[in-house]
Amino acid sequence: MQQLRVVCGFAPAFAPAALMALTATVLALVSSDVPATAIAIWVTLAAGTHAAALFFWWKKRDAFRLTVKPERALSYTLAATVSVGLVWSAPALMAGLLGSGLSMGLLISLACGLCATGIALSLMPRAAFGLVGSSACVLIMSVIALPVPLQASAMAYLLVLFIVVTPIAGACIARVFSERATAETGMREQQEIINLLLCASDATQQDCLWQISADGRIAYVSPRFRAAMSCAEEQVNNTHFGDLLRSICVDCNPLIAEIERFIDRKEAFQNIVVQVQKGEERFWWRLSGKPSFDMTGEFCGYIGVTADITAQRKAEARVNFLAHNDALTGLINRGKFTEHLNQCVARLERYGSPFAVLYLDLDQFKAVNDSRGHLAGDMLLAEVGRRLRCELRECEYAARLGGDEFAIILTDRCDANYTAELAQRIVDSICKPYDIHGECVQIGISIGIALAPVNGTRPDQILRNADLALYRAKEDGRGLWRFFESRMDADNRERRMLELELSQAIREGELELHFQPLVSAETQDPLGFEALVRWNHPIRGMVQPAEFIPIAEQSALIREIGDWTIREACRKAAQWPGELMVAVNISARHFQLSDIAEVVRLALRESGLPGERLELEITESLLIEKTDDVLERLREIKAEGVAIAMDDFGTGYSSLSYLMKFPFDKIKIDRSFVSASSEDTVARDILRSIIMLGETLKVRITAEGVETQEQVEFLRGIACQQLQGFYFARPLNPADLAHYFIDHFRKTRLRDADMPADVQLPLKEASGAA
Repeated sequence: MQQLRVVCGFAPAFAPAALMALTATVLALVSSDVPATAIAIWVTLAAGTHAAALFFWWKKRDAFRLTVKPERALSYTLAATVSVGLVWSAPALMAGLLGSGLSMGLLISLACGLCATGIALSLMPRAAFGLVGSSACVLIMSVIALPVPLQASAMAYLLVLFIVVTPIAGACIARVFSERATAETGMREQQEIINLLLCASDATQQDCLWQISADGRIAYVSPRFRAAMSCAEEQVNNTHFGDLLRSICVDCNPLIAEIERFIDRKEAFQNIVVQVQKGEERFWWRLSGKPSFDMTGEFCGYIGVTADITAQRKAEARVNFLAHNDALTGLINRGKFTEHLNQCVARLERYGSPFAVLYLDLDQFKAVNDSRGHLAGDMLLAEVGRRLRCELRECEYAARLGGDEFAIILTDRCDANYTAELAQRIVDSICKPYDIHGECVQIGISIGIALAPVNGTRPDQILRNADLALYRAKEDGRGLWRFFESRMDADNRERRMLELELSQAIREGELELHFQPLVSAETQDPLGFEALVRWNHPIRGMVQPAEFIPIAEQSALIREIGDWTIREACRKAAQWPGELMVAVNISARHFQLSDIAEVVRLALRESGLPGERLELEITESLLIEKTDDVLERLREIKAEGVAIAMDDFGTGYSSLSYLMKFPFDKIKIDRSFVSASSEDTVARDILRSIIMLGETLKVRITAEGVETQEQVEFLRGIACQQLQGFYFARPLNPADLAHYFIDHFRKTRLRDADMPADVQLPLKEASGAA
């Protein structure tokens, strides 16, 4: 159909050519011997044929393009070309039959004209063959009619060339045209398919699609692409692709130049990421493109896709941030801190560059976290991180190592004076109140400082020394900073050695219990004993609890020691005469680590000791954290008949509130009040108030630290029920405890027999062996 359109398009051009040829032929025929009648008939046929063809073309020109079927149109064209061939070859036949001198010239002219016409019609082989065939038949007869044999031979030769060359040339031209037309048709179909796919893809995907022509100008961009650039279609079309990218991208000239090199080489490119500026926001686009070629292999341009990977880039940045930073505080994490520390050590080894490490630990944070919840704790840590950043310069690194532990590396200014000033600023800043959910919260911070290379040259050594300095800061009262000193390392090694020996002592049974009597204030008869653990070291001798109990609490050995103390105290008390009770002091750390209720149940069952003869002494520090949980566990113990006593009463800040929450059986007054009662009237008034409180609550009162007769008389006078102290006996080992029992029973017999007083031995002297 496309060939038909092209041939039909020749009709307007054929009309003036045919008119000129018709005029020239008429003039030639008139000057010859051809009769005028024959010339008129021929002119009428020729003019009529061309007029009919032109009229038919004019009337059907749109129909050929739109509605006429190809088979019917080809039939019309074939009929027209056959008619033209017959009409235009007729003058040569007439001249030949009449023997005119113009026969030879007419034959040559008409053969050339028909040959050109046949070649022009070769786009439609059927029409060309119709023209050549019809005119060749007439021309052959004209050659035969020539009177001169030589002219006939020459014309026969030209006629053969006309008949052979014209179809061959026409076939070649028709083949080339057909291939070209087929390629163009395929390209148009391919373009239509691509456009449909682009529109469909743009409607269903997040990617932006585009197409550029062979000269690098934009031929198509999807609506999503235009929306991403906030511009109209006319602002984008025909714009050079590289210029468009340069107008919207930020600092991407090398990448854009690389894309242009790919386009110049007609090579595919993919996953080239550029940064795009759109107002105040920045986006990341990933560009990929592929060259397109038509069916003949000619380059047509590029088809590509632009993916908005801003969300992906932000997610990757977030993942990368979390890989090196703490999500809660924004400070670097332990891994990144270790990397910086190793770099500082490498610079120290290579260039001798000093640096400092500050090890920080929050004070009272756990109490806030447990009492107000983890959300409040997280908010507090985030605020601590913000305050730390405010105190540091850009070249100083702060890290959260985990929990409430932080660390700082100083590389620029790391001398002792600046480090001390910074540490004090941090302490002052962190100690300021915090507003957490409308509540005022206050914590502190302790800091240990190690300077490299003075305090170490290896990462582990520097951190350990900073940690030792932090430990010393906490020992000295918290809320302080301390530099590492060499004796701290010696003390640490001593503690470590003691810890190892203590662990061995538990396994080898080097621990033993001593017992201090609790006596009646009225009769000074023993009512029971407090079990006190001692460590009988084979080399050091008797190690006091103040030396090894803190180490046991730090290393969690306190659980084994505490459980053993309960079991051993119950076993020993079960062998005592009468209803003497045994008291065991429970530390807060032991209570946290062990299932005390289960340990007590097993100890009572294995020893056979009634629960009423066991008393557990706790301090209010146990009740500060997780109060409800602690009270619930204490109720389980009390359900076994075991008495619960509050030890060191008066030294805390909220003891009265705990007395309201839990029905304690006894209150033990701290020894500091008893010691001061001899000279301080305020202390005596406090003791009277505590005794009155006990009477009101119906709770027994025990006074610790009694050392003089004056204190005994005073406490007895204010109705204190139980006394304990060196005045009556020091803690007794098993052998001394046996002597104590013997002396007590002897004294009891003498008193019952009403013997003279000078025969009786004072209790203090009888127990002097202790």
